[in-house]
Amino acid sequence: MQETILEKVPRILGRVLDPSKKYVAAVSGGADSLALADALWNQGFAFVVCHVEHGIRGEESLEDARFVEAFCLERGILFDCRTVRVPEFREREGLSLEDAARRLRYEALALCAEETGADFILTAHQKDDQAETFLLRLLRGSGTCGLGAIRFQRDRILRPLLSFSGEELREYCAARGIVWRNDATNEDTRYARNRVRKLLIPLLKEEFSPAVTDILCRTAEHLQADALFLEEAAAAELKKRLPDPEAEDDNGIRTDGWEAIPKALRFRILQQFWKMSGGNKELTGVNLEDLEKLIGRGVSGKKILLPDSWQGLYSYDKLLLFSPEHLRVLNEGENWRHMIPWNLVLPSSGGDGGSIREIPFPDGRTAQLHIEKGRPAYTYRSQMIYPLDALTALGDCLEFRYRRQGDRIFPLKGTGHKSLKKYLIECRIPVEKRDRLPVAAVGNEVIWIPGISNARWKDTEGTDDPELGWLFINMK
Repeated sequence: MQETILEKVPRILGRVLDPSKKYVAAVSGGADSLALADALWNQGFAFVVCHVEHGIRGEESLEDARFVEAFCLERGILFDCRTVRVPEFREREGLSLEDAARRLRYEALALCAEETGADFILTAHQKDDQAETFLLRLLRGSGTCGLGAIRFQRDRILRPLLSFSGEELREYCAARGIVWRNDATNEDTRYARNRVRKLLIPLLKEEFSPAVTDILCRTAEHLQADALFLEEAAAAELKKRLPDPEAEDDNGIRTDGWEAIPKALRFRILQQFWKMSGGNKELTGVNLEDLEKLIGRGVSGKKILLPDSWQGLYSYDKLLLFSPEHLRVLNEGENWRHMIPWNLVLPSSGGDGGSIREIPFPDGRTAQLHIEKGRPAYTYRSQMIYPLDALTALGDCLEFRYRRQGDRIFPLKGTGHKSLKKYLIECRIPVEKRDRLPVAAVGNEVIWIPGISNARWKDTEGTDDPELGWLFINMK
């Protein structure tokens, strides 16, 4: 005996949903969403209906909200109406009306779920929506992932009606005596989705196959399976390229051997890395191509702009992504500087120079300064010594700061002066770390790069004199 639609809808919901969970059902007042709400209610699921009033169609929108509220009151279903202002948001963000409405709708649904303690959000997407989405993405040139179209689950959002057509859900409503609302904007062919629904799909049905909706949905399902396999393979490769979890201040991925990775995985690795780093928007094909070129050129220090004011940086076989917040924090720290006049460093007349002065560093370390008589022993890189006579001859004060234009260094293990920039490149210090590398300097003469290099001092007579004063700096 053939299963009726009144039997099939509850059976499918019972199979794909967990009765122990709580849901928010997005209900617009159309046949699809009312069929979802009615079936959930009839089966005893715990849920709240959320209606999002977009502020687009004036009084008609308000009537939709009142209609859905009455539907819920009649059945004793909890009702929540959320009002958003799509036209203002669209103008402010420079989006299409459809995209602005979609974003605000999902934000409102997520807020409703958070406030009501719901586990999942349910939408009434069905086969016709799936076919339309497939064609829209095909026309935009989407890859395998995009052509998978609408998935049953995305984060906390579930689509339990994807196995039904719109006609079947209207049939369900009619059988249950449910009257539904029709959104007039669904007839407006100025919108791309409506043109696909009203013009393209009827043409495909007439000229190619009456079953074109089912064919497109099956294709989307096959592509979803392919995309899932490739996403898992990309995730495994990305994991290999992530930094050591114990590495400090390293948010990059290794790019060595990048060309050996199949191209089908490379874009997915970049997309996953972007999301892992906190990117919200999907990277476009152009963004991904730009990142590929950045890696392919292999020029350390090269940067590109990404959506939402992010930056991509290539640095010594690594790709790094910087969010606007990260960049803001970096910029705020540009002016870190401790200036120490010589009268605060040198011992007063008759003093023994034994007192210790401490300078806090932004990374949590502390430089400890004091004066010693006679050349002290020290550990290269982690400590610094410099004869006072040579030091005071360089300038008026000692300062701890980040590097700046014009800095130079005479490396202790080198043959002459070099620009600090050139020296750091020779030391293969990643470009993203160079601007936040504390140095000890007098004027533009760098006398110590803690942890990296000590500088050579100009010849001073009697450097072995036990009475000669030396500046000693230790890093803790």
